[in-house]
Amino acid sequence: MEIKEITETMRNALKAPLPAEAVKPHPTKTFLSSIKAIYVTERLNDVFGVGSWQIRTEHVTTTDKSMVVVKVTLSIPKYGVYYESYGGNDNGGENSKNFDLGDAYKGATTDAITKIGSYLEIGIDVFKGLSTPTTKTPPAQQKSNSNQVDIDALNNCKTLAELQTVFAKISVKTTEIVSLKDKLKLTLK
Repeated sequence: MEIKEITETMRNALKAPLPAEAVKPHPTKTFLSSIKAIYVTERLNDVFGVGSWQIRTEHVTTTDKSMVVVKVTLSIPKYGVYYESYGGNDNGGENSKNFDLGDAYKGATTDAITKIGSYLEIGIDVFKGLSTPTTKTPPAQQKSNSNQVDIDALNNCKTLAELQTVFAKISVKTTEIVSLKDKLKLTLK
């Protein structure tokens, strides 16, 4: 199988800013932010395609205080991508009334997936300290047409510089951005 190169468009889509709701304060280290792993999963699906990447989780240890440590491997064979990372989670510890060892395993896996995502530049702004968590606005107060406004702003861009300026301020789906960037490049030729 021929290994494909990750294009500039794909790389830009990988490192595009995550929506504000993807970032939350770290539960124990208040000076840090945490990325919700589902946004890393979504970004991988948007850029590489659903089913084109795989993860493998190996149990490393469970401590006497019920801290689970796993080693996660992510591979995207079509692009020759292979990363490993460790993750840990104690789900509040075994003395927590909500303790669930299965949730601790899942939490450890998502912890590692988020770290692996950083190797692919997913959430790079968060890791650089350029993005801070915000309090989520209740759905009833959110602008219902915000994504359409973002898409319209992108569609109105005439230069790559305009696109980058708008891109930095919005949070539309990565697939929409990749499509619009490709359209713009064709228009600028």
